[in-house]
Amino acid sequence: MARLALVTGATGFMAQHLVPDLIEGGWEVRASGRRGRPAWLPPEVAYEAADLAGGRGLEALCDGADTVFHLAGATSSLSSAEQMHESNVVATTNLVAAARSAGVQRFVHMGSTSVYGEEVPLPQPILESAEPHPSRGYGKAKWLAEKAVWAAAADGLPAVVLRPVSVFGPGAVKLLASAILDVAIESFAGRRAIDIEAAPVELRLVHVADVVGAAMHLAGAEGAEGKAYNIVAPWYPSSVELAGMLAALFAMPVEETDSAHAGLSLEDRRKAWEAMLASGMQKEILFTEERFRFLKKANRNNRLSVDALLSTGYEFRYGNESDLTTGVAETIDWYRQQRWIV
Repeated sequence: MARLALVTGATGFMAQHLVPDLIEGGWEVRASGRRGRPAWLPPEVAYEAADLAGGRGLEALCDGADTVFHLAGATSSLSSAEQMHESNVVATTNLVAAARSAGVQRFVHMGSTSVYGEEVPLPQPILESAEPHPSRGYGKAKWLAEKAVWAAAADGLPAVVLRPVSVFGPGAVKLLASAILDVAIESFAGRRAIDIEAAPVELRLVHVADVVGAAMHLAGAEGAEGKAYNIVAPWYPSSVELAGMLAALFAMPVEETDSAHAGLSLEDRRKAWEAMLASGMQKEILFTEERFRFLKKANRNNRLSVDALLSTGYEFRYGNESDLTTGVAETIDWYRQQRWIV
């Protein structure tokens, strides 16, 4: 008999990768989201619109599920503090209570490395046992949601928590996706090279396939419950290396500069972006006013240990420089096919 998985946040980016992989793995899938049934959802997947923060009908939603993959939760900086709390903390608190009552065998919670914060320096590589110091609204909400999971685990709910870093891949619309859009804009505008600040910033990222793969792996890994797991590719590219990778995939060279204002101006970038939209590009990827914002975002708590994940037997699909380059190239190809870039 097929195992039944409940996937929350089914209208989001990550679910679009998890649900097909679960089906391919022989799972029966029940999905839920705040809005109506997503058009991409396979017909064999049962779908129920659910207000997790409201709390009604959640035991019925969890009934019969062997595993809950909890992906739902506000991530946008545009969300208000109240929305962030409701969709992350209240929703998770309600769902873990329902899952425990329904006898769910494993609760897989999608957390975030934002719980570590950036203001208090931590010993690196950061272990999952490090004391969290979330400094922003999102990080604080994710930590409170995670605490709700651990409280339910103490009452008998078998649970695991994933803490991924910035996730990229087909369907992603911000962070690395915005940097890819920036390169596409300069290519469209006829720039001959991509200018990047010479002072390197160490970055970190993970392909969505590895987040989904780790979630499915931890759903069945013996002895995995009761623990948190950092999810990050073991290769940490510098901003210069990542810019070089992106530029090469657009057949452009990189030129290092000491100027913080290199490349197209905001006005010229916006004009090129609007021309791309007029030519048929879909308005999906986030346009940031700061050029290459993702490549400039330094984090004093950047390096994370993945020993806990590796000890369970998980193997990264996109873990080294070569594989990550392939993953980025595949993502750019997908964006082009969908006309998210032109």
